Amino acid sequence: MFVLIVVVLSLVGGLSYQLSIDSIEKNVVLQVTQVTERLSKRQPDVFEIFDSKEEFKNVSIYEMNGKYIVGQYNYDVVNIPFEEGIPRRESIDGKDYIVYDTRTQGPPGRHGGFWIRGVESVSSTTLLGRSAIVIMLILIPLILLLTALGGYYITKKAFNPVNNIVKTANDISAQKDISKRIEIAPDSKEDELHHLSFTLNKMLDKIENLIKQEKQFTSDASHELRTPISVILAQGEYLLDIAKDEKEKELAQTIVDKSKQVSKLVSRLLLLARIDQNRQKFNKEKVDIGVIIDVAVDSMKELAAQKDILLFSNVPEGTIVDADESLLLSAITNLISNGIKYGNESGHVSVSASKVGDKTEIIVADNGVGISEEHIDKIWTRFYRVDDVRNDEYGSSGLGLAMVKSIIELHGGEITVKSSLGRGTEFRIML
Repeated sequence: MFVLIVVVLSLVGGLSYQLSIDSIEKNVVLQVTQVTERLSKRQPDVFEIFDSKEEFKNVSIYEMNGKYIVGQYNYDVVNIPFEEGIPRRESIDGKDYIVYDTRTQGPPGRHGGFWIRGVESVSSTTLLGRSAIVIMLILIPLILLLTALGGYYITKKAFNPVNNIVKTANDISAQKDISKRIEIAPDSKEDELHHLSFTLNKMLDKIENLIKQEKQFTSDASHELRTPISVILAQGEYLLDIAKDEKEKELAQTIVDKSKQVSKLVSRLLLLARIDQNRQKFNKEKVDIGVIIDVAVDSMKELAAQKDILLFSNVPEGTIVDADESLLLSAITNLISNGIKYGNESGHVSVSASKVGDKTEIIVADNGVGISEEHIDKIWTRFYRVDDVRNDEYGSSGLGLAMVKSIIELHGGEITVKSSLGRGTEFRIML
């Protein structure tokens, strides 16, 4: 930094010195030119030109033979030969001068002509004064620029902890990765922002532990519930077989239906828990998406017939995708089931697939009740239900779409939804 300052000051000093010399030369030439114009056009009496001593204090007039007439008389340069129109630097007895000569014919009516000489001393005092002005004109903007850059650097450095906090918050929000933490440099100053970052990291630790405990509880509870639910379902089916009258059959059927509903809920909870804990078996292989969709459509035809809903598919032959066949089948079946459950009587549900570049696009669309804009971003949340009454009627737990999204993301894909209330819903999967 010190070397840079020395280099800058040296360059500025050299530049200011040269600019000072140029300024003196221009001043001398200007005064000589003005005197020449007055002699040639306006003032026949040469002495009148020098009535003001300050105006042309560096100019003198000579006869053509070199005899001094009027103006500044400088003993040091009086014997220097005249040279037409060339500003030059002369050194006499250790003193430097800028000298500029020009010739004129003089005013009308005068015979002969004049030599007009401009002389100005290049003294250290003069150069110092002019250089100081130049240096200030150069250094002041430079200092302002350096101050602005320094202020920007200091401000940016001061706000780095704030930027780290914002970046971490955005990363957690975008990637849904609660394990991320705010970076705290080991040599960072222990100020308010340092304490804030430390406190936020502790809070994130606690939140992450709570989420892990919740997921572990869900996994453990679901696992423990599977056996008793299976027993209840088996007993319900047995009671249904030995029921003696319609009342007993109705009660037994209720037990069977609710047991199946809870069993499905537990299965989905277990699947989500395994995906969350990276324990879900994932056998990715090349599969024909047309075959998977055909199986899903066939399994839903009976449910669609109950509401007179037309269920059809459109998939080009040989559309291959890398996927876990069982999981992808579960996701597509769930979307079709939703389309039927919330579809209108005599409506339709369509399933299609096609290649888009190097990806496979799967679309499940219906013309059912649709989803309002206020709910559209919340449907992926676990246990979220748009209409509790309607969902109870269809036996919905609010886990289906959360499961579908987790399965698609496990494949490295993306699922989006477009819906309009009363006009239907379209789910689009990209794999």
